[in-house]
Parts: sequence; structure tokens; C-alpha cells
Amino acid sequence: MLATDPHLFRLPADGEDRPRLLGSYAPESALYFWPRRKRCPVTRTPVDDVELGPVGTLYAWTFLHVPRMGTVSFGESGGYAVGQVDLPEGVRVQAPLVGSQLDWRIGDEMALTLFPVGTDDEGRELVTFRFEVVR
Repeated sequence: MLATDPHLFRLPADGEDRPRLLGSYAPESALYFWPRRKRCPVTRTPVDDVELGPVGTLYAWTFLHVPRMGTVSFGESGGYAVGQVDLPEGVRVQAPLVGSQLDWRIGDEMALTLFPVGTDDEGRELVTFRFEVVR
């Protein structure tokens, strides 16, 4: 299994059940960012690479009644959902959601999970991330 973009997230390490988003922390402003930055956009000072927590709170979501880019059909649901999830570090991440329109409510606890999107030339599974409700 390979991450589609190893600069944005990493696969679960041994003993972990969730992938991790790769972000930045700016010591001078005490702010976290995702995706990673080279400098803090507030203070313009250097940042440190960090891993962000895999669980957050659903801030907002919407359902798109179009096929997801790269797919051949609409699938059973006729589209896909995108949500904004607030992570404990103060970062708001926008990403696809697992499930159907009746599965999410604002304030739900959401966790990062993997989503297969294809295979590479050597037959290895390619995955990206999305969020799912924690129940």
C-alpha cells in the first residue's frame, strides 16, 4: 500500500490504526497549519514539521451530486460528501467523508481513515485519506 501524496499524510505506523496528516507548527505564533508550510504565514518565521492528531470534530459538510474526479460513475449514492473537520491543534481540514447523507451531524467526532483510489504500475494499492464518523 502506498500513499498517493506522502507530503500530505502518512500511512499508519506499526501499532497505529489511523493515518496521520503531516502539518507544520510555528513556535513563534504557536499556530499549527495543514498542509505543511515552509514559513509561518502570520510571522514569516520558520516552522517545524509535525504530525496532526487523527481525530477531530465535524464543523460543516456538504454533498456533491457529481462523480468524484477520476471515477467512471456516480456510484450508489449519486455523488460524494466533503466535510470540514476541526483537529485538536486548531487546524480545520477539508476532506471527503465516508458514508451517506444521513450519517453525519455537525459536532460528530470524526477520524482519519484510508481510501483506495487505484494501483500503481507495479500493482500496489494506492490510497488517499478521508474522514469517517467515530461511533
